[in-house]
Amino acid sequence: MAEPIIVVGHKNPDNDSISAAVGYAYLKNELARRAAEEGEAEAYEPVRLGPLPPESSWVLGSVGIEEPRLIENVRTDDDALKQRVVLVDHNEVRQAADGIEEAEIVEIVDHHRIGGMVTASPIMFLNLPLGSTASIVVQEFERNGVELPDSIAKVLLSAILTDTVILKSPTATAIDRAIVEKLSAQVGVDPTEFGLAVFKQRGGEGSMPIKEFVCADSKEFQAGDATVLIAQHETVDLAGAMEREDEARELMRGLCEEHGYQFVLLMVTDIIAEGSQFICEGDCELVNRVFGIECAPGGVWMPGILSRKKQVAAKILGA
Repeated sequence: MAEPIIVVGHKNPDNDSISAAVGYAYLKNELARRAAEEGEAEAYEPVRLGPLPPESSWVLGSVGIEEPRLIENVRTDDDALKQRVVLVDHNEVRQAADGIEEAEIVEIVDHHRIGGMVTASPIMFLNLPLGSTASIVVQEFERNGVELPDSIAKVLLSAILTDTVILKSPTATAIDRAIVEKLSAQVGVDPTEFGLAVFKQRGGEGSMPIKEFVCADSKEFQAGDATVLIAQHETVDLAGAMEREDEARELMRGLCEEHGYQFVLLMVTDIIAEGSQFICEGDCELVNRVFGIECAPGGVWMPGILSRKKQVAAKILGA
């Protein structure tokens, strides 16, 4: 039997990256079984490139779905064979698995900017401006006439709620809201209560390793000739999170030195107060200029800033 096609999200996976991989792999396996009139169907396997977010572990465990297997790269042991890969929730090489240049990308499903991924032949590239990749996956279930099991529905619902900050983010669209309403009714939960429960699975601010605090949800971006790292830590306890500032800054300075980042920007996002505290290390001139602020110890409170993609990365890269 041929090796399964792996479905994988970005490095430093978040809940949307994990959930989209799980949901889309399920859908592709269902479609493959339909298409296989005889013999074995093509197989798809969800995998991950880093630690499983605690909220993903909690949701997957609550519905009895196995956690995606952890992989280090997408290289194969046989130089003559290429690993076939479906990318979800990203399309930039810097955010993709090591060895992606040696793999065969067969599909991409994403909701971010198009960032320069190159393929050897035409592929299905589904890129929509929705609040989460999970919303696109739900639409694909509907478009293909595949029934969405309650277990997968709950996983995808959790991802939409985390990626849109319980629909408060400016990235949330009318389509996301309609999908949340539908999925919430299907699995019998109140979306706000369920969303808060998912966020609270991230645990106490004080006990989290500082590398996880800063890097668990971080992405590299190419800004002109420079590389920058923009990280986001979402919390329901901003005061507790900011007690880790000195530790966070020390780690961020080390990341700048180790990886040559122009700057590392950490958004500590309060999902209750609906804003973010900006903490920046390195050459912060670009951040200061774009947002009209002066990054300093203690951070800068940015009311209404919830989305890294739309409100922060887009402005920095556009400048």
